[in-house]
Amino acid sequence: MAATPPLRPMPGGDFVVVEDSGEFSYYASLDALLADVEYVGEATCIIDRSATAYRLELDGNRHLRLGPPLGVVEFHWLRQALADARQVHPAGHRLQRAETAGLDELVAGLFETLQLERGTDADLGLWSLEIDGLSTRRNALADVDLLLAGNARLESVRVTDPFGHKYRPEWHRKHRHLGHAGFLSYIEIPVRRRTPPR
Repeated sequence: MAATPPLRPMPGGDFVVVEDSGEFSYYASLDALLADVEYVGEATCIIDRSATAYRLELDGNRHLRLGPPLGVVEFHWLRQALADARQVHPAGHRLQRAETAGLDELVAGLFETLQLERGTDADLGLWSLEIDGLSTRRNALADVDLLLAGNARLESVRVTDPFGHKYRPEWHRKHRHLGHAGFLSYIEIPVRRRTPPR
C-alpha cells in the first residue's frame, strides 16, 4: 500500500493575483481566490504578504488548489507588470504610489492600494481631505470620489489615505466628447527627506 503524501500547510491571509490578462486582483482569503478563479493558467502569479510566489495546480480530483511556494517573487518583473497594468488599465489602478526601492515596500504598497481601490476592507481607517484649507474625512475611496466629482479646482485638494500616504487628485476624461465622463486618479506626493544639519 502506497503511503499518502503529507498535506501541505496552506498559507493563511490575503493574496494578490497577477492574472493572465496582466490585471491585478486582491483576495481577502485563499477560499475567495479559489472560488473566483476558473482554470490553472488564469493566475500567472499569486503573491502573499511575505512576497512569496505561488501558482495554481489541480489536485487528484481535478479541483484547483494553491501549489507549493515558488520562492520570492522577482522584484523587477513585479514592478514592470504593475507599470504595464497601470498603462493598460488606468481606471483600475487609481492610486499612483511613488516608486519604491525594494521588494518589501513594493509588495506592501500593492496590497494597500488594491485593498483601498477595491473597497475590500471597511476597517482600514478614514481618508482625510483638505480642500482650500478645510479638512473633512471619508470612509472609503468611493466616498472621496463622490465628494470631488465635478470639482473644477483639484490643484488645491490634498487627499490622505488611511495608511498616511498623501496624494493630489487628477481628473482623466474617458473621451473628449463625453464631457464629465471619466475617473479620478490620485498621484502620491513624495515625502521630502530632510537632510541632517552639518
